Amino acid sequence: SYYDGDLNLINNDQFGTCTIESLDPLTITYTINEGVSWSDGTQIDAADMILGWGAVSGNYNAGSAAFLADGTAIQTDADGNWLVREGADGEPRPEAAEDYDEDGNLVEGLEYIPAEGVNFDGSSEAFELVTQFPEISEDGRSVTLTYDSFYVDYQNVTPFGGDSAAAHVVAQQALGIDDPAEAKQALIDAFQNNDAAALGPIAEVWSSAFDQTSLPDDPSLYLSSGMYLMTAYDELSEMTFEVNPNYNWGPMPKVQTIVYRIIGDPTAAVQALANEEIDVIQPQATADILTQLEGYADRGIEVVTGDTGTYEHVDLVFNNGGPFDPATYGGDEATALAVRQALLKTLPRQDIVERLITPLNPEATTRDSFSATIGSPPYENLAANNGLADYAEVDIEGAIALLEEAGVETPVDVRVHFADNNPRRASEYELMAASAAEAGFNLIDGRSATWGPELSDNSIYDMSFFGWQSTAVAVADTEANFVTGGQNNYGGYSSETVDALYEELKATADPARQQEILLEVEQNLVADAFGVPLFQFPGVAAFNGTYVSNIDPIAISPTIFWNVWDWEAA
Repeated sequence: SYYDGDLNLINNDQFGTCTIESLDPLTITYTINEGVSWSDGTQIDAADMILGWGAVSGNYNAGSAAFLADGTAIQTDADGNWLVREGADGEPRPEAAEDYDEDGNLVEGLEYIPAEGVNFDGSSEAFELVTQFPEISEDGRSVTLTYDSFYVDYQNVTPFGGDSAAAHVVAQQALGIDDPAEAKQALIDAFQNNDAAALGPIAEVWSSAFDQTSLPDDPSLYLSSGMYLMTAYDELSEMTFEVNPNYNWGPMPKVQTIVYRIIGDPTAAVQALANEEIDVIQPQATADILTQLEGYADRGIEVVTGDTGTYEHVDLVFNNGGPFDPATYGGDEATALAVRQALLKTLPRQDIVERLITPLNPEATTRDSFSATIGSPPYENLAANNGLADYAEVDIEGAIALLEEAGVETPVDVRVHFADNNPRRASEYELMAASAAEAGFNLIDGRSATWGPELSDNSIYDMSFFGWQSTAVAVADTEANFVTGGQNNYGGYSSETVDALYEELKATADPARQQEILLEVEQNLVADAFGVPLFQFPGVAAFNGTYVSNIDPIAISPTIFWNVWDWEAA
């Protein structure tokens, strides 16, 4: 499946089908069409889907675990204790710490706890709900998954996708079986029988064998199931893709060869485009970059601006003894609410957009939904009815009145947490601080180079602003941002109503009711003065119209590549 230009999810029926057998319990059959194969000619089938489900289900992991590259523990030990790595001082490594020095050596004092037993380096919120072994069809091309409980975003998950590993290759590498059919059956048997002796090496291969920094000598490690084959790869420079000659199970590409170059400096990328060294770029969007690109119009350079999937937002802290915490006012919820509402009334959302975003995207507007991307199907209804219109314009008089009615003395100190070394965020802060001061708020600059890891320590700030990224048009993917104790709920917001709405949402199959629930969630967030969204991040893409056409990026991944089959070379 893929998202089209209007962010509708499209199923590629030429590849396979998804059939909903039941909504209670949620039961889905996934079928791969006959003839759909890996680039080595091996049919893609149930074995690949069993691997795709089992590796991320969590059903088979046991023992101690490996770690992500940033040092975050991804699993617990057999007793449920978090496993951490320690630095030279004996303290847990911070999430943003570097693991390797400039020579590629482990940082002094850094200790890895090696994986033991079965440890698949992956997880899936959806497939953790499928604890029964899937039913496999007689022809071996279908699997039926039965969920233990309803999963509202089932349309966005599949046991086989563009990043799936080939089951026969994994089993060949892990179990030493040459024949692809025998290897696939051995893999199925290992999962079905929970055979730890076989699953251990399968997990090791699945987790690490495909992590390569150049084109492997073994071609089985870079098989393709799609329209292009990778034929060259250097981690530091470029990848080359050629059309897969066997591919006929989806939109057909028109461009025969794509070379993907890695150019970290956006100015250098613009210059390479102007020099006709490359044909398409999507650099980091800044006013200077846009000006440079527009200056090359006489060379055939065409520029596309628009929204990306990341949006900026302001969150307030509810539980740190600060100005927005009821505890500060003896537990008076109404007073704390009034202070939060007053602060939000001062935020110059429209001015921020016009000064900082419109120069990059002339069509930019404020983002007026907590859960829907601008341009996605649910957005207009949510934005029109959630109540954020109350904060469409700065209302200094209204903010002052709220503080006076609540009996809150000014100035009110507000410690603001945001990223250092980011000019746009520095400008946002200055605009917000100047406006808030007119109503009696003293915003205190708390910018930090390590702002990300520090978000979880809200004792050091009262307000934060940063970006959330959307990679799909999902229903319940915002739950962690707003429920009590949610992983991304850094401000300590807690609402029994919102918690209950998300529980209902996750168990609701009716799309109309899903949207009603999301609207109710957003209305509660507005009523509680949780914070406000500000804007969708601007995006800039450019291409040389002399050599390529039909470049039309969308807001979410894979952005410019979503319609690569429509690209045409002159």
